[in-house]
Amino acid sequence: MSKIRRAAASVLIFFAFVLTACRFPAGITEPLPSPPPDAAATLEPAKEPAGSEMPSSVPDGVSGSDDGRYASTRLYYVTDEGYLLPVSARIPWEDGIAKACLGRLIADRENRNALMGSGLNAPIPEGTRLSLAVTDGEARLDLIGMPALPDAESERLLFAAIVNTLTEFRSIDRVTVLMNGSSAETAHGVTPPAGESALPLNVENAEVAVSGSAKPLTLYFPNRTGSHFIPVTRYVSGSAGLGAAVSALVSGTALPGLIPCFPAGTLMLGAAIENGLLTIDLSADFMRVADTPGLYSLAMHSALLTAMPYGSVDEVRFLVNGAPFEPDGQ
Repeated sequence: MSKIRRAAASVLIFFAFVLTACRFPAGITEPLPSPPPDAAATLEPAKEPAGSEMPSSVPDGVSGSDDGRYASTRLYYVTDEGYLLPVSARIPWEDGIAKACLGRLIADRENRNALMGSGLNAPIPEGTRLSLAVTDGEARLDLIGMPALPDAESERLLFAAIVNTLTEFRSIDRVTVLMNGSSAETAHGVTPPAGESALPLNVENAEVAVSGSAKPLTLYFPNRTGSHFIPVTRYVSGSAGLGAAVSALVSGTALPGLIPCFPAGTLMLGAAIENGLLTIDLSADFMRVADTPGLYSLAMHSALLTAMPYGSVDEVRFLVNGAPFEPDGQ
């Protein structure tokens, strides 16, 4: 099987390799890019009736026997580069499971040690106490005694990690965050979430999002070490289909700490998914990918992940001006 045909398997192997070098908190199984919408249900705990901190059963998200159950969910950590990254987790079941999940996001000694070497960081400062209640689909979280964060960006990442972690639960549609019982702005002028739904990750051009016609694309770029693929939200006008997503990916990103996988000047000439095969036709500039060892593999992985919302993909093939292309030795 060619390396192109092994693209989907290679992504899984890549993440397995990351795990061998990292120690995650108990129950965290792998760093994951945001799954496409049609795959999210397989990772989310089932949403529950409202009225308690967290209800007593999560049928679709719990596995194991009555005395050894786990909730499968995603937790949102901050990478060393300052981006949010969803991480797949199996959390030992307990009453108040949503609060237990948030507890994994507190930067106490145990969690810091567990995340050491992973390139991930817990966003809630050590010493913070959590008070959580869920009623009528809304989670209300009070951060009690939370030490000050260094800047506004750290505060925004904190709030986004909390909102997205909680809205993984099907019983939670909205999240409100208080600080010591108050909804006032933070010390750095950031307004805590009030009835917020899941937030887009790592928005590249937030100013475009205010346009009524703007549509979000989720693109995946590796960080500088190649240890994580970071989901980046880019808003575009017009089509938000497969062609638009691949074209946006090929154009690269200027976000710091991320690698554009396609050489400058490369143009997408076409993209299609058929019978599990993702075919991308590119201009001749793409041939310069061979000049950088490993970049071709990263380009395959980023294309595969970006294309996942648009169809089932288990193979990736690159063309250059309509002819198959694969660099020698890669």
